[in-house]
Amino acid sequence: MIRDEDIRISKFLFTKGYIDKLKFDKFNRMIGEANAKQCVEILVDVVGVNDEIVASAISEEFKIPYVNLSVSLITLNSPSLREEFLKKYQALPIIRSGVELTVAFVNPPYKDVLDEMRRDAKVFVVPVAVKRSAFDAITKKVNVEKKVDEYKQIPSKFQLDTIDTRKRSKEKVSELLNSGKMPNADVLVDEIFITAIKSGATDIYFEPMENEFRVRYNIDSVLQHAVSLPKEMTESLCNVMRTRGSLNMFDKKKAQDGRYSTNYGKFHFDMRVSTLPTVEGERFSMRILKKNTRSVDINEIGFSPENMSLMRYLVNRPRGLLVIAGPSAAGKTTTVYGCMNELRDSQKNIITVENPVEYRLEFASQVQVDVEQKLDYASSMRAVLRQHPDLIFLGEIRDAEAGAAAAEAALTGTMVVTTILSGDAMSCIPRMINFGIPPSWLAPTLNGIIYQQLVRKICSHCRESYKPTKHMLNAAGLNQLEDSVMLYRGSGCESCGGDGYLGRTAIHEILVVDEEMKDLIFHQASPVKLKESATKKGFESIQFDAVKKLVSGIISLEEYLRVLG
Repeated sequence: MIRDEDIRISKFLFTKGYIDKLKFDKFNRMIGEANAKQCVEILVDVVGVNDEIVASAISEEFKIPYVNLSVSLITLNSPSLREEFLKKYQALPIIRSGVELTVAFVNPPYKDVLDEMRRDAKVFVVPVAVKRSAFDAITKKVNVEKKVDEYKQIPSKFQLDTIDTRKRSKEKVSELLNSGKMPNADVLVDEIFITAIKSGATDIYFEPMENEFRVRYNIDSVLQHAVSLPKEMTESLCNVMRTRGSLNMFDKKKAQDGRYSTNYGKFHFDMRVSTLPTVEGERFSMRILKKNTRSVDINEIGFSPENMSLMRYLVNRPRGLLVIAGPSAAGKTTTVYGCMNELRDSQKNIITVENPVEYRLEFASQVQVDVEQKLDYASSMRAVLRQHPDLIFLGEIRDAEAGAAAAEAALTGTMVVTTILSGDAMSCIPRMINFGIPPSWLAPTLNGIIYQQLVRKICSHCRESYKPTKHMLNAAGLNQLEDSVMLYRGSGCESCGGDGYLGRTAIHEILVVDEEMKDLIFHQASPVKLKESATKKGFESIQFDAVKKLVSGIISLEEYLRVLG
């Protein structure tokens, strides 16, 4: 349905020169289609107008304030009203003062919507315009908090503390085991997983030690103790995980990988299982994947405005190779999905080759690698190329065969996005050459490298400012910061469990490969030479991005040191 407000904002943008006649007509045609997207979604995702320009235009045309939306600005504590407004109006109530309710709008403030809001909430509604990227980031946080609360409703089977040998004597725990009062291995594994899910863990590590069987959770990239069990329980617990993951029960001297699906409460999860033989027995690593999770929006990943511009430039190249790099569990695949979301409305033929498929994409064809069925990365890529794709996502370059397949596909004129384990952007290049990709293939195809690491964010509920000492800045290698700079930290509260951190974001460095860089790659220049060339063209290392987030109050000095040293 075409609304007067939509026509007004498109005319305003056209009159001011933000869109040309072709884009103006395209918007008016699309907004009038059946099941049309919302106004701002078309303007930003299809027409290509910057969301800040759109928000400012709405503010000016409809004479409402423009607000830079942030968590600290929201003082209204009414989850039910917030959820109702988000679901019904795609708007966010942020401040209540007496009979006035300030509501953040991404789309124009439609008169019928405002009237209905006033009737429902029985208050005077004050609309304000906000950027879509800021709105999406805030509402995602709201939804994440709601989801975590929902996970806490999953019923526990028993308390892990009652069988933890670090909290109860080993004799008492062994007595429970010998008397048959200990939960069986299946129930125990389930409770370990349920507790992990409630804690927001992404990974679980089962580690056989000399005198105990230790379980730890990975929560926001930090390992936390879950439970320590008697060593004699190792075999029974491992057998449960082998069975669930369809692993070979008798070959315990070889690393294995598996996966399975399970339900806890009303939630569905995929579990990825990985084993590693150690001198004390098999070590198990379990990755928790939420089923039916939507792929992430690129605005939620943590790109600075400068890096966002570079990323979009690289993602929208018609052909070539784009590499997303970082250490293990750095969110590389999540970033790739976010990049592909950028292209979902571009009518591109997108095919992914993954092991495993982590998110379902309704706009792409997804192939899951199955080595047992002789469907590895290389053979999958050969088959995919016969489907004439515009963009291929290859899950990971982990050997020469996958690397050669990625480069060869890029040489054929296809855009290929892939991931690789690396310590920084520059070292990716010799690493790919060492994998067996000829420099004569890599040089003409490589468009750029996005390197990232994950960092914990300061809890917005208990964030406080402080002035660091000169000694603290020098110790962190940040003596270039002014003495008067204010930094931030979390004091600890109920929302963050007392540790001062809530959620994660990414820090980045982005290398755009130009013609000079291609020549250096062709001649196998060292990472030092590569970095010298890139720096002259404006390349900034990951430390620059981390410092920006440090002084902006997103991350703490302690987290900066933990991640970057």
